Amino acid sequence: MEYTARIHHEAGTYWAAVLELPGVFASGDSVDELLDGLKEAVALHLGDGENSATELSELKLAVTA
Repeated sequence: MEYTARIHHEAGTYWAAVLELPGVFASGDSVDELLDGLKEAVALHLGDGENSATELSELKLAVTA
């Protein structure tokens, strides 16, 4: 499955929401921290726990201006 996350950078913090999964979002102080949070959020939403987080490889990033 392919998911798209729209990333925002405000006041030194990154946050993003997954467009295909309403209510799924994460934040972080760095892009790497944000991506880890997004993977975990998607895994929790899908109900697969940590297994989904490690298998989530298709995440498109859309950076807003």
